[in-house]
Formats: sequence, structure tokens, C-alpha cells
Amino acid sequence: MPTIRFKEHDYLSAGDESVLDTLLRNQISIPYGCRAGACQACTLQAAPDQIPDDCQPGLTEQQIRQGHFLACQCIPEQDIDVNAVDISEQKISATIIDKTQLDERTLRLRLSCRLRWRAGQYITLWINNIARCYSIASVARLDPFIELHIRAHSQGLISQQLFNSAEIQDVIHLQGPLGHFVYDQEFANQPLLLIGAGTGIAPLIGIARDAIDYGHHASIHLLALDHTTENYAQQQLDALGNSAAIFSYQTDLTDNTETIIGNQFPSLRGQRVYICGGEGFVQKIKKRCFMLGASPRDIITEAFINFGSQR
Repeated sequence: MPTIRFKEHDYLSAGDESVLDTLLRNQISIPYGCRAGACQACTLQAAPDQIPDDCQPGLTEQQIRQGHFLACQCIPEQDIDVNAVDISEQKISATIIDKTQLDERTLRLRLSCRLRWRAGQYITLWINNIARCYSIASVARLDPFIELHIRAHSQGLISQQLFNSAEIQDVIHLQGPLGHFVYDQEFANQPLLLIGAGTGIAPLIGIARDAIDYGHHASIHLLALDHTTENYAQQQLDALGNSAAIFSYQTDLTDNTETIIGNQFPSLRGQRVYICGGEGFVQKIKKRCFMLGASPRDIITEAFINFGSQR
């Protein structure tokens, strides 16, 4: 088994174990978040010739040249000497300017900071040494804040702190933004179908507002599908529908998602489809939309990572 050398100590990896899991198993405290390669919280550094090819997704060319890699994605193929990376310069201070509970499980958090972003991208939010990714619901040209919709989890390391402890004017830190789940003006003449579950509708609301503000020419329809609770964003959807004739929406609390889409849109040929929600939901709906005629290049997805009890 490959040996991982970190801070002058050797740790033997076990089977197909990632560098992150090996270090955590040996009670080594390093930052981490999503464990899926999205948040980049667990970035470490090694000699480039020791790094497997598939553990640097999303990193910049400069980071790759410097030997940075994502510990959660790195299953070493040989002995590897790893070093910590100082990411403090990548973090930006943000001030909480609004904290509103939209329903018993959903928190709206608004942050003031100096950052360029697009609606639909995601940021990595840090509290202490823990990081989590959240999609952006606000539009930079229209809103002087970053808006996040955060679903509470009973044992969530981040969500419980935000619900119970965070206060207005508290300063937290974030990285980003990252992601390409954004409106593209090149497709202004194509109808948009936005499909989301739970807080997956948050970036879709932002994308719809962004498209409308850019002068999108075709229709925009949002399907808010969440059988677990009543729709927390009903007021936002109503306001958006009242403000733009090209926007419409439908909510459904049943679990017949695929049937609803097929009945409402027997053909998706020529439509541009955005899908956001949990990984299983996104995979299922993406397949359904493809079967209904949507071109693969016109299906844009953002899958939320399942943190389980660690959220």
C-alpha cells in the first residue's frame, strides 16, 4: 500500500482510500468540506510526478503547476509526500446583513462582501475549519448582497450554527465563486425550463431573474418540485411571475416528478433545461429530459452534494 508522508510522519493508506481519508483516519486535522472535489477546501500540495491524473478538477493552471491537488479525490498510486497549502489569501470576509427563516427548515442568509459572481454559481462558506458549498440565488447587477438558501439538518455542522448561533453583523469567510450553472445570453431565443427540488430552486430563481434582466426573448418556466415540504419560496415566485410576462412557474408536492414533466412538456426539443437538486434527483430528471428530446448540450445541471449528518 502507498505511504503518505505528511509533516514528517508516515501514514499507510488502506486499499482505495483517498489521501484525505487516510489522514482523517489517523486523526490528522486538515480542512475539508464536500469530499466530492467541489469546495476545494482539502487542497494539498505534492511533487507533480507523484499526483494521479484525476485529482485536480477545477484547479487553475497555476495551482496545477505548483502541485496542488484535492486530497478527497486523490487515491495515491505510489508513495507521496504531501504538504499543507495556505488558502487564507483565497478566503474573503463577508458580513451577515440579513438572516430570515423562510420556513421551519429553510434559512435565507444575505452576505455583504467584495466579490464578483453570477447567479447560479456557488461559494464555499467557512466556519472555523469546516467548509460547505451553497448556490447563489441573487443577481449581482440587481442585488447588493449574496443570497443563500440553507436547509437545516439536525446534525449539520454548518447549518445548525447558521440557524442557531449566527447573528447580524457577524463576519464569516467564503471562497469562490465557482461553477458554470449560469444564464448564457447566447441562447436568448431558446425557451428555458428550470427544474429544481428543495433549495435547488434558489439558483434557478437567480438564473430566471438574470435572464429577464438581460432581455431574454423566449419563455421561462420553472418547475418547483419538492414532496417533503410546502414551497418555501412561494412569495419570490409570485413576485417574479407578476413582474415578467415571459416567466411562469408550477409547484408540485407529489413524488411523480418524471410524469409531471412528461405531461407538461411532451417534447423538449429546442428547449434549454436547467436542473438543480440532490444528486439522485438531478440524474433522474436529466435522463427524463433527454428522453423527451432535449439535446445533451442544452441540459445544464448542478447536483447538491449529500453531506449526510455532516452538513
